[in-house]
Amino acid sequence: MKPLTKIFILLGLIAAIAGFLTYDAFNIAPKRYATRHETLSDEKIPRQLDDINILFFSDLEYGTFMNEERLNNLVDTINNISPDVIIFGGDLYDQEAIANADSNTILTNAFKSMDAPLGKYAVYGDNDRASSTRADAFSKIMMDADFEILNNNSISLRNKGSQSIYLTGLDNGLNGTTDTGTAYRNVSPEAYNITICHTPDTALEISSDLPDYFLAGHSHGGQAYFFFTAEYTPAYATDYLRGKHSINDAFTLDITNGVGTTQTDVRFLSDPEVVVYHLNSLAQEEIPQGDLETEPAVTEETQTELEETDIPEDTVEENTEEIQQEEETTQEESEEVQEEPAEEQSEDE
Repeated sequence: MKPLTKIFILLGLIAAIAGFLTYDAFNIAPKRYATRHETLSDEKIPRQLDDINILFFSDLEYGTFMNEERLNNLVDTINNISPDVIIFGGDLYDQEAIANADSNTILTNAFKSMDAPLGKYAVYGDNDRASSTRADAFSKIMMDADFEILNNNSISLRNKGSQSIYLTGLDNGLNGTTDTGTAYRNVSPEAYNITICHTPDTALEISSDLPDYFLAGHSHGGQAYFFFTAEYTPAYATDYLRGKHSINDAFTLDITNGVGTTQTDVRFLSDPEVVVYHLNSLAQEEIPQGDLETEPAVTEETQTELEETDIPEDTVEENTEEIQQEEETTQEESEEVQEEPAEEQSEDE
């Protein structure tokens, strides 16, 4: 094969690969929802919450490229996972979208159909606060869909028991007001805490000893990522654009790619995703209170029986003296028996 032919073949392969990746990025990837699984292991996670699944998704961006068909596919993806808890990270509508009564109804029905037996929660994104109309619409849709908005406040997450972890929601850093003092006011430092905030760079503004894990969105993972640059790099996602990061060696910041697109309907090396966090308790198994009360009673009773069967020291001394006297008496009788034959012999003589 001639060198020129080889070059043409190589260029053809490169063009075919580039064409496929381009087609995938603009036509397939934006509609392809990946499921990322993470395990959160900690001694602070109580055993009653072991194996609980928390699903996190963000950046729906409804109304421009995200339509009702894509939304229904997302709902099916979420419900097929059967999460125990669902958390939405903000940006319900796309920045350029026009919200109306019909779209509000579509969103309400979709979010209401998401099933999570231990609760559904949400935080404000910057698009949700773009105007008072947007903020009111977000609040009503979440309320009607049984989502509780965590806006600078915390809730205790339980699973049929008294043990719990905390979920803390912070307002976004762009056009919201982040109030950590209020948000963490009732959070015990001994309890495991998952903090949710739309903007990832907000993680740098809070005390390192408050969260154990920090969930964020906003950046879409760059939306189209080219290793050293990205197609979408919004404010408050400049220090941390995508992926997981250790903040001051104290807690982990985890940024989801989100599920929608904005400005351009494209995804490259940053597929839309939902993230499922599996709680893994490393806490020591506690002995039930009833067992703790019963065990000492048995031990005391056993000890009492042992004490009752013990021979007192005085009795032991008396018995020892009696034995010694018996031994002396036996010895004297033995000596008398030995002397009798001698006396009889003397009489015979």
